[in-house]
Amino acid sequence: MTKKTETSLWVVIPTYNRSEDLIACLESLGHAGIPTRKVIIVDNHSADDTVQRVSQTFPESALIPLEDNLGATGASNIGFERALEEGAEFVLRLDSDTVVAHDFVQPLLEMAVENPQIGILAPKIYYFDPPEEIWYAGADTHPWHFGTINGHRHEKDAPENSALREVDYAWGAAMLISAEVLRKTGGFDQDFFVYYEEVDFCQRVQQLGYQIVYIPNARIWHKVGSSANSSWTAYHWNRSKMLFYRKHARSTAHYLSLVGYAFSYALLDAVSNWLSIREKSGNRGPLKDALRGLRVGLREPRSDQMGAA
Repeated sequence: MTKKTETSLWVVIPTYNRSEDLIACLESLGHAGIPTRKVIIVDNHSADDTVQRVSQTFPESALIPLEDNLGATGASNIGFERALEEGAEFVLRLDSDTVVAHDFVQPLLEMAVENPQIGILAPKIYYFDPPEEIWYAGADTHPWHFGTINGHRHEKDAPENSALREVDYAWGAAMLISAEVLRKTGGFDQDFFVYYEEVDFCQRVQQLGYQIVYIPNARIWHKVGSSANSSWTAYHWNRSKMLFYRKHARSTAHYLSLVGYAFSYALLDAVSNWLSIREKSGNRGPLKDALRGLRVGLREPRSDQMGAA
């Protein structure tokens, strides 16, 4: 760790009911040379022993226990605000089910310091199991429906997924963000309780003129704890998808086409899953919960629309 790293970098980790994973994450940060006093953990009112274990095992870390679950966005923003108050120049936002390589932070920070036009830097992210399989190696946006293309998921290391490049998306599991970007954006949009918040964030960062850059020689491993299909996941995934479409559609015609696409995709995916054409549901769970999420996301007011005539 350089003096620049120690004085300018803070880590923000939102967490919920993942005490074992969180402890492993914090231990890996220590092995990477990041002082525990520079780590901010925001606990979303966990029902497990997260608060007790962190307090006992990492007492120097800043632990913020919330009285309510504010989602990935609310907890992250509280951590961002605390990091900025502490004078952070760069904030590393991590999921609590990640483990970092011992040398992962230096390539990110060096690139950030040398290139102030970069707003977000993203490491290469592998699955925790199997650890040689890629979960993220840069990602670009589809020009129409904003979905991910060129994501390299499930690949092994190769030249085409190991080149430093500008990308459209960085995932919230691990992103290094400049303090300037956090101040200008206000962090994540809390209309997104969970899912799509980092996609929205990346869109807004690019609209401000900043770049998002993928740094392949910075490596972490992700346990991908939210990958299991469930009613909860299906609802929140699709609610957030619709909120994102409402916010970023380029015109009324584009928005209407995205609404039609979202409902059509949900129905066709359910049929494909029922016929065993695909192994895993793109809806992230049962159709009824996916449709409920789409309907709620379509109708509920956004915070920036409250009080509008």
